[in-house]
Amino acid sequence: MKIAGYARISVDLQEDNQENTSIENQKRIIEDYVATYFPDAELHIYEDRDRSGYTFAQRENYQIMRRELMSGSIKILIIKDFSRFSRRNGLGLYELETLRDAGVRIISIGDGIDYPTRDEWMLIQVKFLVNEMPVTETSKKARQIIANRQKNGKWICAVPYGYRITNTKEMTYEIDPPAAEVVREIFRLYTNGWGYKKIANYLTEQGIPTPRANEIAQKEAEGLHTKLKAKNDWSIVTISSTLQNDFYIGTLRQKKYTRKGINGKDMRVDTEEQIVFENVHDPIVDTRTFLYAQEQLKQRSKSNYRGEKKYATDYSGVLFCGDCGSPMFSMSRPDLAPAYTC
Repeated sequence: MKIAGYARISVDLQEDNQENTSIENQKRIIEDYVATYFPDAELHIYEDRDRSGYTFAQRENYQIMRRELMSGSIKILIIKDFSRFSRRNGLGLYELETLRDAGVRIISIGDGIDYPTRDEWMLIQVKFLVNEMPVTETSKKARQIIANRQKNGKWICAVPYGYRITNTKEMTYEIDPPAAEVVREIFRLYTNGWGYKKIANYLTEQGIPTPRANEIAQKEAEGLHTKLKAKNDWSIVTISSTLQNDFYIGTLRQKKYTRKGINGKDMRVDTEEQIVFENVHDPIVDTRTFLYAQEQLKQRSKSNYRGEKKYATDYSGVLFCGDCGSPMFSMSRPDLAPAYTC
């Protein structure tokens, strides 16, 4: 008989860092239970560290275990208690029912529940409801803290490329001179007629580290370990977002995004509802250059202007598809025969 044991720990709740809910302690409890009640079984323990109990999608090892359970190769799931399984009432109960319908037996040691061997669905619902409460309360408190910091003009997240954090607790930051020069170069090239793609190609060819590569280098220089990975090529999106970010003229713009529910998707907040503080920090780009770039962004968008291309042709921006009306672009790879594509 194969048995799956599942252990999870989260950084969202302070109690998850206590001894009674550590991964090692959860595993010991599961192993002792299996040794007592299923001595001949083959135990496979799956664990997720630093993963919220409010969602299943972000738990990589749970998903691996789930495939084994749904396929029928493992028939029993054992957990320390239901708070390790899920802290979201509706989603957790639905997942539990899905596993039950697939023929899985779920044993929650701390809750004293063996389901569906004993039909204790009402008690399970109460357990899930109680487990969700700390998450929702923590979320409310976190939102209040963030809102207060935003209203007081305090920065609360990572700074854009060109700046670097000097104190993570106080969230103070300063200009990063080498990166700031790259930002100024992007604005200079764009206001001189270059397009996103040509600027991105130029920075890549010059071997200038991308913002993510620069961030990794800074962390490594401080002796910090990071799992971040970076590409060598600059992207059009990076160039575009840099040109539109008024952080570079000393403006602190807060509440640009809001999140619907816990672990929900970020949604853009209308400009009128954002919290804006001007002249808060040292600028990298002067206001006149920034405003001129914004005007160029509008004009080029209206006129379908694409800037200068790496392999410019006489008909770029002039030809349109006869079927759908979209602009025709020249093939920009030198290894391909001259042609235009929709």
